[in-house]
Amino acid sequence: MLPKSIRIKFQKINVLKFISHLDLCRTMKSAMLRAGVPIWYTEGFNPHPKMVFSLPLSIGTESECEYVDIKITEEMPFDEIKQRLTGALTSDMEILDVYTPEMKFQEIGYATYEITPLGSYDLSPLSADEVNIIKRTKKGEATVNVKDRIVSVSENEGKIYMILSADTERFVNPEHLLALCGSEDHRIVRKEVYTRDMKIFK
Repeated sequence: MLPKSIRIKFQKINVLKFISHLDLCRTMKSAMLRAGVPIWYTEGFNPHPKMVFSLPLSIGTESECEYVDIKITEEMPFDEIKQRLTGALTSDMEILDVYTPEMKFQEIGYATYEITPLGSYDLSPLSADEVNIIKRTKKGEATVNVKDRIVSVSENEGKIYMILSADTERFVNPEHLLALCGSEDHRIVRKEVYTRDMKIFK
């Protein structure tokens, strides 16, 4: 039944880690138009393509699991949508999958990050009873203990892996934890997102 909701999974890597969420929205909108995807427009005085993105990505962080939901007004095979958008985007924003959504963005609870340190670091502060970081709030800056928002921290073959809380109210930016560990130079890639009961988000 039209309009039909579809979910697009894509990556945002390399130099694209520096573009803002607003720039990402503009880029995806332009790609939809160039690709001729029959996207549904909002109604009203200023119609625009209806796109809903999953949790925003911090500037400087790359991702292999970004999502945007759209509605299409005409039947078009998912493979064709993927092919068309692939031709309208660079490989740094490669379309990974197109499918019917199974879960809501509000169900996202956690994310896995792969960190490649390019200098010295010490993970021991993350093993303390309290892991305090400075977070910006509507009332200014506040010190927050995020120990219970860190699911796991591990190392493997020179890389650090963190599973952290990623929902709106309890989001933890891995940059803040790396600052506690003395890491000033690193590459961060969000590899996967999960629901609150640790199911892979789809």
